[in-house]
Amino acid sequence: MKNKFLKGAHLSERKFKEILKLFSEDLTATQIANISGVSRVTINSYLKKIRLQIVKYCESLQPETASGAASWPHRANSLHQGYDTAVAVKTDVDRIIKPVIFGIYKQDNKVFTEILPDVSRSMIQAIARGRSVLETVGSAERIRRFNGVVDLGQYRLYHLGNHHHDVDAGKTTLDDVDGFWGLTKHRLAKFKGLNRNTAYLHLKECEFRYNYRHEELYTVLLNLLKTFPLNLS
Repeated sequence: MKNKFLKGAHLSERKFKEILKLFSEDLTATQIANISGVSRVTINSYLKKIRLQIVKYCESLQPETASGAASWPHRANSLHQGYDTAVAVKTDVDRIIKPVIFGIYKQDNKVFTEILPDVSRSMIQAIARGRSVLETVGSAERIRRFNGVVDLGQYRLYHLGNHHHDVDAGKTTLDDVDGFWGLTKHRLAKFKGLNRNTAYLHLKECEFRYNYRHEELYTVLLNLLKTFPLNLS
């Protein structure tokens, strides 16, 4: 069946566009399945592929950093692996489970995010308070390049300074960091707990939605998938 957005699909282009429209309206997989009449299993499969394409697009725009972050192929591979490690949000987290911590920064009028696997809760708490402790020595400068860092386990945003001498520019950056976290917090709350291996997908989706909040998201997604179609194989 011909579908320029989804290669190898057994789904009409019209039906896929209906699913994409519902996704752009930020409905859940269950809601999309109920409205579209497509099975929940199929919807989950398509949404994951859409989110993976969003991740690749967001990373293509992300400025090069010296943070030593994992490359896209490494992260993409990890996203295809098992889904057996849950990450709680907005609840107390067992100390045995390492929390998901990510940084937020603004550049070229866009907000970017980066998961920080080697940063601990105690590190960001110490740096946010202006302390210089032994365990932060190797990572402090790298963390401080972010405008904010979020501990997803505690559902908390730490402001790390705006890095601007221009007061107005600094306020705009702070507003964007707060605005992005507000959107992300609202979206993630409805999941009532995230899988560690899918947290990155949802984080980048939030980044994408925030950066294109003033545009018609459905049109943006259509153009993206027309240029970079999904592949079921």
